Amino acid sequence: MGKLLRRTNWYLEVRGREHYPAHFHVVGPDFAALVDMKTLAVIEGGMPRVIGKEALEWAAANGERLVAEWNRMNPDLPFRP
Repeated sequence: MGKLLRRTNWYLEVRGREHYPAHFHVVGPDFAALVDMKTLAVIEGGMPRVIGKEALEWAAANGERLVAEWNRMNPDLPFRP
């Protein structure tokens, strides 16, 4: 798994063998969310507002890194924003 951001009680990662739409996971001890890479909208699950704000700000600033990691982990499902 491609963990791209780690914090004390949560992390953001891109997983392999996934499905469209291209997305990343934000995971903590009592929550999990899938976030669409194109729109940065939560498409499944949820997360605390403060964590969501930080995760989405990071994702917006690191879009190229997210896309590169998705394409590395899921070569059969390339994502071209």
